[in-house]
Amino acid sequence: MPELPEVETIKCQLAGRLTGRKIEKVSMAQKSLVYRDYPQKQRLAKEITGRKIREVNRRGKYLQVELDGDLTLVLHLGMSGTLLVRDKSEPKDRHCHLEIYFHDFKLTLRDPRMFGRVALFHNHDFSAMPGLANLGPEPLSKEFNADWLAEKFRGRKASVKALLMDQAIGAGIGNIYADEACFIARVSPLRPAGKLNHKELVKLAAGVKKVLKRSLAAMGCTFSDYRTSEGETGDYRPYVYGREGQECPKCGSVIVKTIIGNRSSWYCPRCQK
Repeated sequence: MPELPEVETIKCQLAGRLTGRKIEKVSMAQKSLVYRDYPQKQRLAKEITGRKIREVNRRGKYLQVELDGDLTLVLHLGMSGTLLVRDKSEPKDRHCHLEIYFHDFKLTLRDPRMFGRVALFHNHDFSAMPGLANLGPEPLSKEFNADWLAEKFRGRKASVKALLMDQAIGAGIGNIYADEACFIARVSPLRPAGKLNHKELVKLAAGVKKVLKRSLAAMGCTFSDYRTSEGETGDYRPYVYGREGQECPKCGSVIVKTIIGNRSSWYCPRCQK
């Protein structure tokens, strides 16, 4: 699933392409599951056609395309979604759920597994989409720090990784970067979160910021489906994620795979305690 670095990369590319542009035409597959949070989906094409894009933002893993008339088009790429800038003449395939046409190109949302989301909101009222409305602080903000983690981890028996992936604790952290942050902090993702001391929380908060910044500089991580809006792959190379049986880059031990909260997870049993 595209996480913060991937979605931020797409946001930055689209901001340069879309800001100030006028939407000329919209084509959508109304029966698609990506519109399940938007009961008024039959109105979407009509409401955004002719609108000018004021800016493109990101909140957690959500893209927010701000339109004139106080409208916000929200897109979440789910597990396999891609948002690609394409030539207007390129044919639409069966996995395409939304096409937004501009003067000289179109923006295409493809999502084979349909875990993504598309919805239109007025006046920034996102209450109909709880996943967006209830996000915690951005992990690269000052608000995301050891004190914040201490408050949210206090007394919790859930694993460190499970809570790092809680979007109400850190907006945009997912499976890849939770594993990577735990490795950088030398903390086992299996540890009960409430057992971490202040020094470990400082390292964990710093580890989150460090890995996100590294991945942003590499345009994200392409493990399977992720592509930037220009069709490029991300160049971030994980320390432990997806590297079961390979050598730990720090100590040379074998990286182990386990399951945490129904998600595959990787860590070094020697480095991470």
